[in-house]
Amino acid sequence: MPRQIGTRILGGDGITALNSIGSAGFWVRSGDRVYLATAGHVGPSNDVDFYYVPWGGEITNNTLIGKRVIRRTWEVDIGYIMKTNNNSLAGPIIRNTDNEEFPELQIMGVTDPDTEGTVVCKSGFTTHVTCGKITGIRNTVTKLMDGHIQEIFEINNHVISDMQCSGGDSGGPVYQYLEELLPTVLLVGIEFYSGPGYCLFQPLRVLLLPGMQVITINN
Repeated sequence: MPRQIGTRILGGDGITALNSIGSAGFWVRSGDRVYLATAGHVGPSNDVDFYYVPWGGEITNNTLIGKRVIRRTWEVDIGYIMKTNNNSLAGPIIRNTDNEEFPELQIMGVTDPDTEGTVVCKSGFTTHVTCGKITGIRNTVTKLMDGHIQEIFEINNHVISDMQCSGGDSGGPVYQYLEELLPTVLLVGIEFYSGPGYCLFQPLRVLLLPGMQVITINN
């Protein structure tokens, strides 16, 4: 069998659509299709093509990933890009290039973060890999808009007070790890919002649609 040649799209890599920038989350399988998860607000609309952007790279639209076919930005912030380019390769890998010992992390399974104080990390296009503690679990997130409080979410969201995130990190994978099990990690969810000194991410239980299975090193 010939070796498959193409561009691997890893969790935390940059992705772009219509000059907006975000981060690749994780790959899922549903039936005979493969989809890349990211935040729904990355890109202005549904039914648009997404392209790969390497860490530190510029938007070039050289490497097509596929077309976003599912987008939600109310109650849950999630989008799914259907892979249509055979040269864009899916896999259970999160980018950790700044770490010489473990430049790539392998998703071995998934877990649900439900305890304050738990350490989690994220990989994203702008700030790369950062870690922090869960400081709160919220059912409702509110946001001031034009001087008025607008309720934007009504699901369990985890507030991370000391994990650095910034614009362009939205959609990046959030995970937990044990030192002795590296480079394998457990996938937790995706980052979707950042503020001064905190990040918000959503757990997998509200992101996965019926029939979807996260691609891991075990499947």
